[in-house]
Amino acid sequence: MTAIVFGATGAVGKHLLSSLMESNKFTSIHSFVRSLPNSTSETLSKLEHHLVDFEKLCSEDEAEVGKLRKIKADAVFITLGTTRGNAGSAEKFERIDRDYVLASAKAALNPDHPSKVIYCSAQMADSSSRFLYPKSKGLTEEGLAKLYKEAIIFRPGFLAQADRPQKRILEEIYGRITSLASHFTPSVEIQVSTLGRAMVKAGEVGSSGLKGYGIGSPPGAKFQKQAEGDVTIVSNAEAKVLAEKS
Repeated sequence: MTAIVFGATGAVGKHLLSSLMESNKFTSIHSFVRSLPNSTSETLSKLEHHLVDFEKLCSEDEAEVGKLRKIKADAVFITLGTTRGNAGSAEKFERIDRDYVLASAKAALNPDHPSKVIYCSAQMADSSSRFLYPKSKGLTEEGLAKLYKEAIIFRPGFLAQADRPQKRILEEIYGRITSLASHFTPSVEIQVSTLGRAMVKAGEVGSSGLKGYGIGSPPGAKFQKQAEGDVTIVSNAEAKVLAEKS
């Protein structure tokens, strides 16, 4: 199988890429990044890094889109994301969190080779929300579902042990709370390494395989998608179970 990855340098993406490298099913991995990694240790036989200009993808630049369109991917993994604070404004946040994601997913579509999209969303995603973050995630989910006939959407809780370039004080405090709560419920947090493994497993088995495991559910009635599209929502608790499947 062949995979395309967007967001491989992020907190979740790094673990996703590591799990892809360990997968026996994925034999070709194409990671699209804004800057090439300094280390060459990751340059292994089945991994290739490509430079991408997300602004050009948003404008559907023919040359930039062509980099992706020529790859016949079986699975497109997307872990791109940011926060309003890091982006600098609500407009810039939406540009990165939604426009970049949808433009990348659209460019990765190859009309001659059907593929599935596996997206890391958020637990509170809701396109009708009054709040910026959950609304952006919800609209992105719906956009992906309209592009792809098979969309697998992960809605994780708090991302535990995420390696951030900058400390987030409120996040650290919240993490202590979810760490305690995780002793009583599997729904509040997930290790980023666990989430990465789960996403790769979903890419390997697809929606039908998830159903065989009894994992995943259809989106709610308010979710906007194509009539023929197959959308599977994977909860935080389900992602933990999926990660342990052999």
